[in-house]
Amino acid sequence: MKFDTIIVGAGVIGASTAYYLQKYSPKQKILLIDKFSKIAAGNTSRSAALYRNLFSSKSSLVLSTSSIGFYETIASEIGLKNLGYLWMFSQNDWKKSQKGLQKLNDQSDTFDILSPNEFSKNLQLNFNSSDDFPEIHQAIYGHRCGSLSAINLAKYYSKQFEALGGRIALEKSIQKLSLSEEERHFPSWSDVKLLSITDQNGDVFAATNFLFATGAWTNDLLAPVGIASQIYPQKRQMYTLKLDPIQIVSNPKESTPIFILPIGGVYVKPVLQNGIIMVGCANELGNPYQMKNFPPDADQEYFEFAIKPVLQHYFPKLKELKIFSKWAGYYAYY
Repeated sequence: MKFDTIIVGAGVIGASTAYYLQKYSPKQKILLIDKFSKIAAGNTSRSAALYRNLFSSKSSLVLSTSSIGFYETIASEIGLKNLGYLWMFSQNDWKKSQKGLQKLNDQSDTFDILSPNEFSKNLQLNFNSSDDFPEIHQAIYGHRCGSLSAINLAKYYSKQFEALGGRIALEKSIQKLSLSEEERHFPSWSDVKLLSITDQNGDVFAATNFLFATGAWTNDLLAPVGIASQIYPQKRQMYTLKLDPIQIVSNPKESTPIFILPIGGVYVKPVLQNGIIMVGCANELGNPYQMKNFPPDADQEYFEFAIKPVLQHYFPKLKELKIFSKWAGYYAYY
């Protein structure tokens, strides 16, 4: 089976890439291929699915702002909820962030800088420090931030791609990448190219161009043929906690933003109408860059030692914390 372009990986990035490539190159014969039986069944399905436009990087700011603008036009189809982001800082981290904040000046209409008095009215927060945890000194409130369904977003792109004439092949696990010049042992002066990929059934898919949107699996696929992707998987874990909303807020009927606590990258997505919160943590050192299995298990011990103490310090009313559900996936770090 011969195509102009094959896109490997039908998560949110692969599906969106397929859609836009088919849209702007309508004569191309394009295939979107994935090893799972459904669209977005890999790490896209494990995502916290939070979006924001708070970036000091110009390229990230352009990408996020344009993406959010598009998401807002299909909000009902992807479950978009513009909840806002409340990003809390200790005094020390606030000083470190000033250089980055200066780059956000031209985006001043999309965020506010708030003192504790300005954002503490509803949240049942402890602003003081302890031996382990810093005080809450300042916060940034992002207006164009929130959550969506990453699975529905990927499905939207894939349907649009098919409507434009694109083809999707699922349950195709790549077992082999075939290169030109293999018989001559790839001489350095020759223009070696990727010719085709072979799935678990022995079916061969050939193309002129290949795009790998395989996230955490990229290095496993490309390293054996000598392509240095520089992409590494790292496990991230999410927990849903059942609680009484008044342990978090004074008035559960008021809108509550997603908030990031001032240490450890601990973030909280409140779903207080259902009496739950979703929590995660952006840890780094000690968390290996490796992928042992998929989907990975979320560890009870990790919650108990790395997340629970932070929550209980900043929300003193959270005396008892029980996990209602938990899951994990892999970030693809570059």
